[in-house]
Amino acid sequence: MLSPMKGHRLAYGIAGGVLLLVIAAGAWLLTREPARPPGPQIPTISGPDGKEYVLLARGPHQPTYDDKGALDRIEYDRNGDGKPDQVARHYGQRIPTLVENDDDFDGQPDHWVYYDSAGLLVKVGSSRKGGTKPDFWVYSGPDGKATKQEYDDDGDGRVERVEILTDGRVTGVEVDADRDGKIDRWQNWQAGRLVSEDLDTDGDGKPDRRLRYSPKGEVVGLEPLSGR
Repeated sequence: MLSPMKGHRLAYGIAGGVLLLVIAAGAWLLTREPARPPGPQIPTISGPDGKEYVLLARGPHQPTYDDKGALDRIEYDRNGDGKPDQVARHYGQRIPTLVENDDDFDGQPDHWVYYDSAGLLVKVGSSRKGGTKPDFWVYSGPDGKATKQEYDDDGDGRVERVEILTDGRVTGVEVDADRDGKIDRWQNWQAGRLVSEDLDTDGDGKPDRRLRYSPKGEVVGLEPLSGR
């Protein structure tokens, strides 16, 4: 299982014709023989996208390559039931951009870990309703602390709410109220309460009105923003 941690990085190395993949200081080790040119003796499998992929290894780790010889993904069977429950998606790159985990071993992913091109952890996704696609993401800073949370409340694949975090507390919220793919509400939070909220009332993507709130959460003012 992969999980967010401070300094979480993927590392690779090649020694004596053996490919080594190390995640989180030894959490995952992959070995395979050097790749051979595709041919009749090498089996292929059909991917979820309908394409044929070359299978170069069998066992707990199964790397698959596209028709150009680029690494597409590596599947790993952690519990030995013959079904992959961890998939590292490389999409032709040396370092995977996404690792999907099936932590309850029901055949469906439920934990998604995203990396940048340097192998550094970017965000971790989960499904709050137990679905097969993420609807909640947490972004981490260099110190491993959460800096942002995103929510897809209607399951359409687009984020409707973003929470900005400082030292674990919400300091800002961005909302796509009409769910058109654009943020139209910007909230300022201080000491755990909503202080003010900027609104885009004409749909141009820029705030033009500001609401002010009392310590009790009541609206105490509405004013146009300067230049609007």
